[in-house]
Amino acid sequence: MDIQLAQVEQIIAQLYGNVDSNSAQEYLQTLQKQQYAWELAPQLLASESVNSQFFGAHTFQVKISRDWHTLPPDRKEWVRNELLRWIVRLSNGPMVVITKLCLALTAFALQAVPEFWTNFISDFLNYLHTESITVSAQNQSQPLFIELPLLEFLTVIPEEVLRADLIGERKARVNQELTDSIPRVMSILETLLSAHHEYSERDIILKQKCLRCLQSWIQYGVPFEMLHLLIDHVIALFSIESMNDAATEVLVEFISQTRINYYQNTVCEKILQCMTGDWAKSQITKAINDGDELSARNLCRLMTTFGDNFTNYVAINFLRQDIVIYLEMMLMFAGFPGYFGQDQEISEMPLQFWFMLQESLCDPEVIPVISASDNDVSTSDIQTLNISPTNIQQIRESSIVIFRRLIEVLRGKVQYPPDSEWVEFTKDVKERFWHYRRDVGDTILNTYYVLRDQMLAFLVELAISQISTPGRDQNQWQDLESTLFCIKSIAEAVSNGENIYLPQLFGSDVYGKLPVQGHTKLRNTAFSLIGSYADWFKSNPQYILSALNYLIPALSDIELALAAATAFKEVCDICRDSLVNGIEDLVNMYIVVGPNIQPREKQKVIESIADVIQVLPPEKMVQPLLSITSDIIQTMKDIILHGRQNPSQFREIIITQLEYLTCCGRGIQPPDENLIVIDDDDLKTKQNFAVFDSIPVQDLTNALSEIIRNIAEIWYQDNEVIECLCKFLNIGIRITPNLLSIPFEIIVPLIKISFQRHPHANWLETAVQIVTVYGSSPKHGVDLMDVLISLTSTTIQHVRSKAEMEQYPDIVNSYFLLITKFLKKCPLLLYSLPSDMFNGIMTFSVAGLGLQERLALKSAVNFIGEFIGQDCENDKFAKGIENVMMTYGLEIMRELLLVIKLIILYNYDIMDNKSLIIIRGLEVNCHDHLLVHYLLFYTR
Repeated sequence: MDIQLAQVEQIIAQLYGNVDSNSAQEYLQTLQKQQYAWELAPQLLASESVNSQFFGAHTFQVKISRDWHTLPPDRKEWVRNELLRWIVRLSNGPMVVITKLCLALTAFALQAVPEFWTNFISDFLNYLHTESITVSAQNQSQPLFIELPLLEFLTVIPEEVLRADLIGERKARVNQELTDSIPRVMSILETLLSAHHEYSERDIILKQKCLRCLQSWIQYGVPFEMLHLLIDHVIALFSIESMNDAATEVLVEFISQTRINYYQNTVCEKILQCMTGDWAKSQITKAINDGDELSARNLCRLMTTFGDNFTNYVAINFLRQDIVIYLEMMLMFAGFPGYFGQDQEISEMPLQFWFMLQESLCDPEVIPVISASDNDVSTSDIQTLNISPTNIQQIRESSIVIFRRLIEVLRGKVQYPPDSEWVEFTKDVKERFWHYRRDVGDTILNTYYVLRDQMLAFLVELAISQISTPGRDQNQWQDLESTLFCIKSIAEAVSNGENIYLPQLFGSDVYGKLPVQGHTKLRNTAFSLIGSYADWFKSNPQYILSALNYLIPALSDIELALAAATAFKEVCDICRDSLVNGIEDLVNMYIVVGPNIQPREKQKVIESIADVIQVLPPEKMVQPLLSITSDIIQTMKDIILHGRQNPSQFREIIITQLEYLTCCGRGIQPPDENLIVIDDDDLKTKQNFAVFDSIPVQDLTNALSEIIRNIAEIWYQDNEVIECLCKFLNIGIRITPNLLSIPFEIIVPLIKISFQRHPHANWLETAVQIVTVYGSSPKHGVDLMDVLISLTSTTIQHVRSKAEMEQYPDIVNSYFLLITKFLKKCPLLLYSLPSDMFNGIMTFSVAGLGLQERLALKSAVNFIGEFIGQDCENDKFAKGIENVMMTYGLEIMRELLLVIKLIILYNYDIMDNKSLIIIRGLEVNCHDHLLVHYLLFYTR
């Protein structure tokens, strides 16, 4: 490659000049791969161009890191000397070049240890000292700023060592060199940090570099004994504006190290003195008065890091004056002026601390619990924690005061701005504000565990005061909304037996006075609050009716419907026993407001009312169920008439109605019911319910059956419609009593015909449900055999090759689930298949073991595992397994070897305990024992 230095510099200028930089980058990267690049790097460093110097240093770093093996042994010393020489020569040059040279020298050191350069730190320091004296003597008019490259190298060395993937002796020798150098490095930093100057530009830069270097060594793991004097210098620099950023980084890194906990008292004394001194207090006061978040951010970050790492210390020393000042300042940060996301983002930072402080205050191993009867506390706890019963009581009392103030602050911070300001917020700012409110809600919940009933008393009394204030501006709803938000946030902690404050809240004092028009955010919060206290309503049913009366009118309001419907669902689900006597009123309400409710919310409302209907005896369920499904059924009948001519035009409406029916079916299912498996006894029990023979139920069943058949016929190609249809069918198969289910004698032919018409995987999944429920019943054996033959025939005809199996993995997966379910519930039906079809299934299964798609492959493996792992005491089973193994055993094993390869190479999660069953079965039933033993060895 013919290289001209001027040409290279021109291309470098092109790279950093953003003119056709892609081609320039490609050329230069290719150039760096050449052997000549070793010689090119120092030539570029000699350039007057900063970009060329930087690329020269970068080339050295790239060659050392990637092409170390191409460097001849006799040239290693030359490379090291070149790097050292240029670091000295350019010590007054651009910092980016110095940094890149130091990174290159660090890369060299990590490659050269231990064979070529063991004591790289001490050698570097000695070289820099000697060479700087020589160079300075030659050019006395411009002394070298040699401390900068010295500090830069000492900064990047520990960082690169922590980042490098070193092993064996090299790792040990590198770490030993750093450990041996710690005293000397700390001495250099102590000398530079303690030097007193007038804080000229040079001195500021030097001290900032010192602090950055110290941070790097703290990360590496300098012992505390060598740090504490340096930390005093850092604390002294913390209050100097030009040093504050760098000093903050050092202190944050220092107190974040877990090893510092062994010196907790000493560290906390130092840091508290720094954080609660006059300068810090003046800083936060000034920042709050000026609304200047940036000037307070470093202090807030240091204080929150301290709190997160030494929460127990704060709790135990809660009464100390410096801790009191610290907590006051943390409250000021939590309440920093301005709306979060729009005006500031500092008020979020202390939230984690308050959560952890509550944990510590409530932890008996931190603050022992005093017996209420005799103020007794464990002597061992007193001796261990050095805390007296009197102090414990004072801490409890003081913590209540602090957390009471905290809840006042947080309530103010979650308050919405006036509407005129809120509309000006961008979407991103609004989302951040909502996220912040959720985080504050969690902190409010933790605050409750300190304040308990005092908190609820404060919030409810505040709400009463806010809503009852004479002359209150009705447009100023934000303060009341924030109070209700706080009450909602503590719902899970409030006792269901609370009978003082919540009755006031949900009674005439607050909810009786809430607006019923407008005020969207206030009412949405009020609705969510009702839903959050559903468990309390269950224990206090006398308040349910008034709460629902407040909710229900909002169901038809688009802006309020989601919160209202969600709360309505929570109350109906949990309080269904209390609401059952009022089911007629609920149904009448639905008939009135139902047509005006949006589909998403209407689903919740339908399921909510069905939740209550479920509590009724079967004979009393019929009428309310018919009332809420009649309009759905009529709509579906009308849509079917029009849908035959234009299915796509009416698909969305039919999907919506199917979802309504599914929600209704899910609601009338008992909350603790699992899948119901029906045998003959179950059927006799079911026949005892005369309600199923009543004319209204038969009419409902007939209407639903006809509708289902028509939907399956009209929208047979629409995957989404069929998916919704099968979801409804599956719900019907599970519920008991089965008022919305499609009868077995209708659903089985429907599955066969529909799957033949268009093979959707959803039909196979519904067939799995059918087999699960009815598979144990001999009465249904003939029909189940018929459906197995039909679905198998259609599946194998539709998926004829391995390529088609890969093309339709959902069908393959569902089919394997189906035949696996047959194998578990009614295996004799499987063995009773015509021999050609049975062989077709086994051929299909062996092909399934070779699939790449994970889900289909896993179901194929599981089927084979279930098949081979059957109980062989039954002669028919044993004969069937033997025949299969004689015919397919070797093919199965070959495919399994490929499956195991997938597991090893791609970490496929497709084999479980079934794999052991497969292998053991193969070992017993297959004649090629050598291959079996190889398989066993492969899987160990």
